[in-house]
Amino acid sequence: MTLEINWNPVTQLGPVPINWYGLTFALGFVGGGWLVYRWSPLLGFPREKVEGLLLWIALGTIAGARLYFVVQNDPAQYLAEPWRLFALWEGGLAFFGGLFGAMFAAYLYLRGQGLSFSTAADLFAPAVPIGSAIGRVSCGLAGMDYGAHTFLPWGVVYLNPNSYAPNDGIPRHPTQFYELFGDLVIAGLLWNLRGRFRRGSLFLSYLILFSGMRFLLFFLRGDVAPVALGLKNGQWTALVVLLVAIPLFVRNGVCQTREPIPPSRASQDRP
Repeated sequence: MTLEINWNPVTQLGPVPINWYGLTFALGFVGGGWLVYRWSPLLGFPREKVEGLLLWIALGTIAGARLYFVVQNDPAQYLAEPWRLFALWEGGLAFFGGLFGAMFAAYLYLRGQGLSFSTAADLFAPAVPIGSAIGRVSCGLAGMDYGAHTFLPWGVVYLNPNSYAPNDGIPRHPTQFYELFGDLVIAGLLWNLRGRFRRGSLFLSYLILFSGMRFLLFFLRGDVAPVALGLKNGQWTALVVLLVAIPLFVRNGVCQTREPIPPSRASQDRP
C-alpha cells in the first residue's frame, strides 16, 4: 500500500503562474509573525518594533535562503546567468540559509534599535517551527525535498508530471511531512520551556533540536547526494550549528533568571 499524490505545484491566476510553495512560505511567515506580535508582551519586547523587525527578517530570510541554495547548486551556472539569482519562481530556497540570513538581519536591526537580540530570539523560538511547518505542507504535496525509496506502507508516489519529485512510480519517504511533524513537536516543547532558561537559551534549544532533527532526516532524503564522508550538505551544516549552539547553551546555563510567565497570561497566549 502506498499513498499517491497528484498535485501540480504551480497553478494559474489568469495569465499569472502561482507557485503553491511560495504562497505557503508567505503564509508561514505571516502566521509566525502574527504569533510573535501576540507574544511580544510576555518577554517585554516592544510591540511597535515587531513590524520593523519582521521586515528586516523577511529580506534576510529570502536573501540567505537563495544564496545558500545557489552556493550548493552549481554557482557557476548562476554566475553565467546572473538574472536567475532572482528567479525565485523556479524554486530554490534553502532553510538553513534563510535561518542564517534572518538571524543576521535581525541582529543588525536590533543593534540599531538598541534592543536585546537574546530576548527577540527567544520570542521567535516557538514561532519559527510553526511557520516552517506551514511551508512544509505544499513542499510535501509538490514533491520538493523528496525522500529516498521505502517499503513502508506510508511511502508516497508522485504522479503529477510537474512534480519536483521523479515520476517513476517508486514509493518514497514523505520526509517533508516527517519534518512538519517534527517542527510541531519542537514548537510544543519550546512553548512549555518558556521562562525556564536564561535569556537566549530558548532559541539555542531550537537550534539544537532542529539541527538534530535535520541531521537525522537527511539520511532519508532522496534529492541530495553525499558530499563528504557519506554526509550531505544539510548534515554538515547541522553539525556546524550543533557544534556552536551546544557549547553556547551549556555556557549560558539553564537556571531561570526572570519571573515565570504567569499561568493566567500564558493560558491566554497559547499557540
